[in-house]
Amino acid sequence: MVDADIDPGDDVLVVGAGVMGFQCALLAKRFGAESVYVTDIRDRPLDIAAANGVVPIDATQTDPVAAVREATGGLGADVAVEAVGGAQSHATSGDDPLAQAFRAVRRGGTVLQVGHISGDVEMTPRSARSKAIRWENPRKGVADLGPGTDTGTLAGEFVASGAVPIGEYVTHELAGLGSFGTAVDITLEKKAHDALGPAQIVLD
Repeated sequence: MVDADIDPGDDVLVVGAGVMGFQCALLAKRFGAESVYVTDIRDRPLDIAAANGVVPIDATQTDPVAAVREATGGLGADVAVEAVGGAQSHATSGDDPLAQAFRAVRRGGTVLQVGHISGDVEMTPRSARSKAIRWENPRKGVADLGPGTDTGTLAGEFVASGAVPIGEYVTHELAGLGSFGTAVDITLEKKAHDALGPAQIVLD
């Protein structure tokens, strides 16, 4: 979220309320966003987001793009984060998560692509140019933020202080290395095991 350059007072939309989307939403609040919206099709992640001060949008009931535009007086979000990943077909039109982020962001805003998208994604360059958006992919690994500060240190401080909690997404606690195969199965078959993706597992 550091790469999104969120300014105090910004409106932020996060598409996808999995663990990454949830953490992005809370980071946006910590970085000064005025209103943070998160959209998903699952009740439990939306309930967790709402309990932590994020505005939930149930995409099975409401068009998230229309909802954010209405909430921002027709302007759109200053920053839109794609945190779903997976197979998607188009980045600038349609209802894929990345396209929703693009359509919901205001002219001159920022789209931050956090989710790992498999395969190739089409886009219409003219649409991206006409909105004059900034398209960002976050830096990977630990990145320096200034003297004595890096993203790894900052992340640890946020989790330790409770500013960005992670415990609500831990759905399974397993005992011993003998449970490693179960942990892999939970990770690969999240829905069957009622895990919130990506699966967060404690292995003692």
